[in-house]
Order: sequence, then structure tokens, then C-alpha cells
Amino acid sequence: MSPAHAVDLQPAEVRAPLPGLTSAQLFYQESERGDAFRQGHRQAGAPRLVTSMLTTRVGHSFQIDGHPAAFSVQAGSGSVRPGGSLSAVPDDSGVTDTTLLLAVWPYANHQTETYFGVGAYLGLPTGSYDNRRSFNVGANRYNGALQAGFDTALGRRLHWMIAVDNVWFGQNSDFGPRHAELEQQNLRTVQSSLRYEFDSVWMLAAGYFNTEGGETSVNGVRRNDVTRLQRYQLTSIAALPFGRLTLQYGADLKTANGFIEDRRWGLRYSRVF
Repeated sequence: MSPAHAVDLQPAEVRAPLPGLTSAQLFYQESERGDAFRQGHRQAGAPRLVTSMLTTRVGHSFQIDGHPAAFSVQAGSGSVRPGGSLSAVPDDSGVTDTTLLLAVWPYANHQTETYFGVGAYLGLPTGSYDNRRSFNVGANRYNGALQAGFDTALGRRLHWMIAVDNVWFGQNSDFGPRHAELEQQNLRTVQSSLRYEFDSVWMLAAGYFNTEGGETSVNGVRRNDVTRLQRYQLTSIAALPFGRLTLQYGADLKTANGFIEDRRWGLRYSRVF
């Protein structure tokens, strides 16, 4: 299992970058999931899933026909560790899938701090995958996404961001020990956040995500596992002389199908050259 949800944006990430900048990020995230739900009903058992990822991302900004643009590559390593009533299920660890991003800002006004950007994502099946495992770091399939985001100032220090994305999935023709064909419908997400910039160094943000769709089928048989997920994320960012540090915490508020995420935390270091 390699769950895919929203194409998460970081606070202020819809702000258009100046051209000619190279950025590097190192991000560690750990997620703990608990009770399993099906059609909104909690299932028996006490499962536990701990997922950890160490991700690197390198990007460069430029211009396309006079508009701000950026390209980035993201890859890393991770692990999935089942526990509780799933303790007999094998772990998995290895490299993650690779994600390519091309973003363009049709509108960017630095004076009014108003931005509208679009991004195209391509996920490559480079991650660890074994069809004999129930949980995998990689998904063994291509995926693509389109995202549009808007960011504006509501005041001198308060800013609002909203973004929508749609994810498409390729087929996994090696699903399960019988080499079945896994297909998945489109997954749609709306995310919104408010951030407060105390000064040029420190900001706080709160985000909300609503994800729907993504029903899967195996060999053409629907699994009735449509994603209906609501979650939140809190972010603290400090812009320091040696780079930017980001600390995040979040969890699911409600889920209809799958394992509910009880907690998620992450630490990110980023620097622009």
C-alpha cells in the first residue's frame, strides 16, 4: 500500500519565486495510523502503521514568456512498519517514488502579494515495491496531477491560500501475489490555509484538506473504497540566516475508508542559493 492523497503545498509556496534561484530541501516526516474504517464504520482489531520518509527536493526558478516558473525533482527513502493486530505483516523499506514538478505563475503581483499559479506533477515508479507485501514504499505505477493555487494578503501580516488538485493514476499490473491489475479513479483535493507572519523571521499557519475520490478496482472488480478524507495541519516556520526551518504537526479529522491517521509530524530544512 502506498496511499496518495493531496499534493500538499507548504505555507507561502504559491508565492512566485524570483528567477535564477536554486533551492534545496531536506524533509523528514513520520506518520502513525490506527483504526481501520470501511464505509465510515470502524473495523475490528487494533492495527497500527508507522510510516517514515526522508525526502530531498532540488529546484530552480526561471521565466516562461515573461512569467515566473520553477522546476523541481523530489526523491528519497522511507519505511512502512505495521504493528498491533498487523504485527505479523512484513515491513518494507527502501527508496520512494520520484516526483517531477513544473510550475508557472500566470499572475504574480509582488506589491499586492497576490499570486495565481498552476503546477503539473509527474510521479515515476522508482520506489521499493514487492507484490508479495501488503504495504510498500513505492506504488509501482505512474501518476500525474494538475494543481491550481491562489495566495493573497488579507492584511499586513495575515495571508490566505487556497488550492485544488486532481490526481490521475496509471495501472499497477503486478498487484498482489497473483499479479492482478490495480486501477484507481481520479483523486480530488481542496486545501486552504491561513498564515500569520509575525515578522521577517517567524510565521505560523493552519491548513485544512478535503480529499475525495480514488476508488480502486482489481481486475475490473470495484472495491468500494472511495476516499472521503478531512485532515488538518499546523505549521511553524523560522527563516534563519543559515536557511528556513519548518516544523509541522497534523492528523485526520475524519475518514470513510482506510486507516485513520492519528498523528503526523515533520521537520523540513530548506535553503535558497
